[in-house]
Amino acid sequence: MKPLPPSTQALLQAVLPSEIDRQALERWLATTNLERLEPGQFHLLPLVYRQMEQTAVNHPWLPRLKGIHRRTWVSNQLAVRAARETLDLLAAADIPALLIGAVALALTVYADPTTRPIGAPQVLTRTSDRLAAIQTLTAGGWQPSPPTNVLTAPCYERWQAGHLFTKRLSENEALQVRLCWHAAPSGPIPAWGAQWFNRSAPLTGESLQARTLDPTDQLFQSLAAAPALELIPLVDGQQLINRHPIDWTRFVRLAKDSRLTLMLRERLALMQTMSASQLPDRVLTELNHAISPDYADEAWRLDQLNPWERTAWQRFRLSYALFRQRAAAQGVAPYPGAFYDYLRTQMGTNSLAETLKRGLRRMTASPPLPHGY
Repeated sequence: MKPLPPSTQALLQAVLPSEIDRQALERWLATTNLERLEPGQFHLLPLVYRQMEQTAVNHPWLPRLKGIHRRTWVSNQLAVRAARETLDLLAAADIPALLIGAVALALTVYADPTTRPIGAPQVLTRTSDRLAAIQTLTAGGWQPSPPTNVLTAPCYERWQAGHLFTKRLSENEALQVRLCWHAAPSGPIPAWGAQWFNRSAPLTGESLQARTLDPTDQLFQSLAAAPALELIPLVDGQQLINRHPIDWTRFVRLAKDSRLTLMLRERLALMQTMSASQLPDRVLTELNHAISPDYADEAWRLDQLNPWERTAWQRFRLSYALFRQRAAAQGVAPYPGAFYDYLRTQMGTNSLAETLKRGLRRMTASPPLPHGY
């Protein structure tokens, strides 16, 4: 893993341990420009705000962080409402569903759910129920966002883990939910679908009742599903390890089967370094000795680059590496026809000409710079 900026190191040392590390928090404050945060830091600000309430009550940043925390609270309320409405619709249609990802983590492993931004909640169905779930949501007033003509095509089931749906409440307000049929986008192994449901655990709270992945599967999904530059999965993972026993034998097996041993080893090692917590010695050793395919290594390395810094060639190589990763997980030969189907589902296109045109535009047009850059 490439070296972390000093401010990111300090931030992780502040938020990963169970108790507040005042010195690490002070180092982060001293080395950070709030107008130009390092990638991955923004989603940790609600958690930082809660810490600063206790340790830096007179700091000039506190009012701004309070505003970010307040916006997170509002968006989380909408996310929980969206999840509840989606689960109710699917339950009425006798379609089993699990609540996974950020919404489940916020409600189960965080002492204060408002410190974990949810975004669009993720609802997982079995792949065999995918079409019925899409029809049920559409009939209930939810619309695919963005609209696409390939959503119900078999290739979409293979190459996409899910799709975003939106329900308009008013001109200025809408609910969003991501309907998923693969819990692990980078390792969409069909045989795992039944396991997620068979091993699921109850999620009971004041806001909703549902089922979610068991803690070991939650840990794998959280660390494996997020882009390399995201930091909050590390906090999710640390919270899970602190609160629940983890079946490390199963975790290592999931890592090997999905060809994600390098990514998971790097993230676990970073968590251990920054939080001073101890993992079982054999876990990192087994992950280190496991064979990691060249495409998995390249995908992880290129994903650590800032998107706006990647060259057109690097963007293509990253896309192809991710394709090979997902093809291998499903036992699909990486032939050109399969790559075309993969690109078509990624870009929502319906023809070769449209796919090439949009693909070239994505490769040559640099993403916008983030705030402050």
